[in-house]
Amino acid sequence: MQAATDHPVEIKPKSWTMSTPSLLLPPVLLLAATVAMAESVINVKPGCQESCGGVAIPYPFGIGPGCFRPGFEINCVSTGIASMPVLAGATSSGQDDAVEVLELFVAPRPEARVRLPVAWQCFDANGTLTGDSSGDFNFNREGVYRISNTSNELYVLGCNSLIYTRGGEGGRFPYAYYAGCTTYANSSTDPQDGVCAGIGCCHVDIPPGLTDNLMHMFSDRGTWSHANQSFCPCDYAFIVEKGLYTFRASHLRSMPRITQTMPLVLDWAIRDNGSASMSCAAEAKKTTSYACVSNHSKCVDSTNGPGYICNCTQGYGGNPYVIGGCTNIDECAFPEKFPCHGVCKDTVGFYECRCPWGYESTGDPKENQCNPKLSRSAKIAIGVIVGTFGLIVVLLLTWLMFKHIELKAKNRELEEIERKNGGERLRNMKSLKIFTEQEIQKITDNNSKYLGKGSFGKVYKGTLPDTTKVAVKASIEVTEHTLDNFVKEVEIQSNMIHMNILKLLGCCLEVNVPLLVYEYAANGSLEDILYGKHGQPLQPLKLNSRLDIAIRSAEGLAYMHSYIQPTIQHGDVKPGNILLDSKLVPKISDFGLSKFLTTGKQYATVVVGCLGYMDPVFKHTGRLTEKSDVYSFGVVLLELICRKRITYGENGLIMEFKRAFDEEKSGRAMFDNEIAKEEDIPVLDEIGTLAIKCLKERCEERPHMASVARQLATLKETWEQRFLSM
Repeated sequence: MQAATDHPVEIKPKSWTMSTPSLLLPPVLLLAATVAMAESVINVKPGCQESCGGVAIPYPFGIGPGCFRPGFEINCVSTGIASMPVLAGATSSGQDDAVEVLELFVAPRPEARVRLPVAWQCFDANGTLTGDSSGDFNFNREGVYRISNTSNELYVLGCNSLIYTRGGEGGRFPYAYYAGCTTYANSSTDPQDGVCAGIGCCHVDIPPGLTDNLMHMFSDRGTWSHANQSFCPCDYAFIVEKGLYTFRASHLRSMPRITQTMPLVLDWAIRDNGSASMSCAAEAKKTTSYACVSNHSKCVDSTNGPGYICNCTQGYGGNPYVIGGCTNIDECAFPEKFPCHGVCKDTVGFYECRCPWGYESTGDPKENQCNPKLSRSAKIAIGVIVGTFGLIVVLLLTWLMFKHIELKAKNRELEEIERKNGGERLRNMKSLKIFTEQEIQKITDNNSKYLGKGSFGKVYKGTLPDTTKVAVKASIEVTEHTLDNFVKEVEIQSNMIHMNILKLLGCCLEVNVPLLVYEYAANGSLEDILYGKHGQPLQPLKLNSRLDIAIRSAEGLAYMHSYIQPTIQHGDVKPGNILLDSKLVPKISDFGLSKFLTTGKQYATVVVGCLGYMDPVFKHTGRLTEKSDVYSFGVVLLELICRKRITYGENGLIMEFKRAFDEEKSGRAMFDNEIAKEEDIPVLDEIGTLAIKCLKERCEERPHMASVARQLATLKETWEQRFLSM
């Protein structure tokens, strides 16, 4: 997808433990879809690619000829530093023709989580339409998808707006249903953050059977006039997964129109050739096209449109669309789901539970405890009569039982470590991959490629099975007191969707100190680029590259300050925490000192951070706000244009630059010679002026991060236009 140049709207981190009822599954079905099988799981056709960009591609989906069922083709495209799965053959009008795939699910609920564009229309001060997009995106040419009515909802943003979507075969009217709502607001102060009840924002449920993302918008001068509405120049409409969007009043002015997309859930079913009469009864007779090909699979009619889906039968799990895909579940490996108070034995399709020798139960040992049959004196008497041979047998059985207990204790220990690290809550996050310790060792080749030291431990380079490069680093040691903060930080980081924030791909919870898996930044940190690394000579860094790094870093921080709930303050902004990929695209990283800005929690108990970059207000009071990051970013701006390390005190970079600017009305004496061309001095002075504003002693006199990003973008655009006209 095309990268956004404006600030993306907030996508709320989803707490999957509070999922909507329609997504909660019975324990047996959930287990069948997720646990390890007794046999190797077959998920794709032989010779076909299994994943792309960390997303599994199970059949009937597939990449490449012969690997997918008609209508389920996936393309694996390169984004420059990694791979990304997209729906093949998607087309649109005036939009990027790529529908990013976030996750694909086969059973027991067939779903595809994707991103689709936002519809919009904008007006000038006279109410004249200046541009629009209906959000039309043909991702459903074969008719296999329906937009899930149980998992999504429709939002409309505007101040005098009526927008709706429609679908289905009509009766009295051309269509079977129309779903939408109206919004109204008199001024910019009417809409309120988090309130979406008709003032600036409204939302409604959608009916089943919806096949596209097309929005219908009213733009007449009459009832729906947009004249004299500069505080709210545009209308927006989009379908989004329930619980992942929170309205903010600023979205009425700052939502990026062309590039903004929203995550939503698509239901899918087998609908060959788009047949409206397709069902389990009809398709079971077509042996050549019938999709439920695995033994121990069954057909279920679709609940959202025509067609059918396949599930594995009870006691089996896996992929019913692949021959041999449904395999037996080892219930004994999961006693919390399949209890047994005696000796458990897996059977084909289910399991047996019996009391051990010498024990009995008053009922089924799956539900009742096993108790000794004989008293202690009776056991001694039997031991004497049986003699030495009997004693050996008893000892052998005892030893085997102890080994069994020891093995179970080891498994419980691993489970306890994972539970201590928040595994029960984090495993329910669809956007987060949970790695085992063995997988991490394979990814990092047993920690053979050392990258450096992070805030809490060492960092190693790794490679995922689909060749995506990653960085694996240690997090904090989780205790009873830090568990909630750790889980909350992982949830927010894994759901932060911005190209200038380092993406958290997954974590490993089977170790005492959790390991976090991030996307890999090939060019190291901005500090390495500015000042060299390990004695290497400095690399050239052109002015346009420095401007791009500044703009995109500011956009990443603005996203954290304005578009996440709760908002996040980084707390340690410096060149060492701004990583650069192979194309010098900056990625804000290292959230070890981040604080959540919530009521009553704006003060840090311990003031930590790099002194040269630290906000004086934070240093003296412990009060951390978004303006603290603005101060630190001002220091980074000075380093970018001067290429001089920050030092603290009267002769430090900040004081020297302010003196030079006060005396000469220009910072040319401080600018890096590599970029201090005479024709570029004005734009460098503008950047320096902006940096000084960020470094104001009083917090309230500093600009917001979103304003800093816009000013830098305007400076670059003006500079480039002047350069082209020369």
